[in-house]
Amino acid sequence: MIKYYNINGQQTPVENAYLHVSDLSILRGYGIFDYFLAREGHPLFLDDYLNRFYRSAQELYLEIPFDKATLRQQIYALLAANEVQQAGIRLVLTGGYSPDGYTPVSPNLLIMMYDLPASAWEFSAQGIKIITHPFQRELPEVKTINYSTGIRMLKTIKERGATDLIYVEHGEWIRESARSNFFLVLKDDRIVTADEKILWGITRRQVIDAAREAGYVVEERPIHVSELAEAKEAFFTSTIKGVMAIGQIDELVLGDGNIGKVTKALQDLFVEKVKGYLAGIGD
Repeated sequence: MIKYYNINGQQTPVENAYLHVSDLSILRGYGIFDYFLAREGHPLFLDDYLNRFYRSAQELYLEIPFDKATLRQQIYALLAANEVQQAGIRLVLTGGYSPDGYTPVSPNLLIMMYDLPASAWEFSAQGIKIITHPFQRELPEVKTINYSTGIRMLKTIKERGATDLIYVEHGEWIRESARSNFFLVLKDDRIVTADEKILWGITRRQVIDAAREAGYVVEERPIHVSELAEAKEAFFTSTIKGVMAIGQIDELVLGDGNIGKVTKALQDLFVEKVKGYLAGIGD
């Protein structure tokens, strides 16, 4: 059970962790976050996540009150205080307590910790169903706290018997889902994924690197919706999903709707990447 969060550098009991209502994250939805997993007592790919967190802050002109080394120490200290080896960890940086309700001031920095989600890397032989939705996220390269469209679409996703969605800009260009990067596997085993107007996922990069090391051709480029008809597999990547097979997109069933051989291979390669990372920390 998680007992502590960290608020602006201070370990705080969960029941006492709160922000004032004047914070811009509440009033205007202004802020950033990042989320990653800890396994065997170590946050996975921590440098990559911290680099993205600091880049996001810079893009929103928010100053993180600690350097990366100090923030890293605070994350490990919170793991120790909560006496956990496996966890989900969320960093949040807000616009601060704004006197006029609009202008960012000194940000508030939160480190929140959760029991490791049971769904983390829950690989299934059956691919999920997703739907397409015409949308392009504002500031897609920045991991902001604004997930209004994805959350608003939850009702529609459920009504259509789906699990998730992908955003398609102008009804033509496939981008990403609300919380995952998207990949297609074409009939010649080429793997394609969008290269612009997306969040640069950390799991995405690990999977791309693992695929190339294993000899797969991976193309990072624009994906037109017409290419869906040419695909034999599709999958999501994310911190929680790992590599998740997609069996149906709208009314289009990919293969037999179950996980394909390339997606299954990439799941295994990703798990090996994680094992290698943890082994490297222990060396």
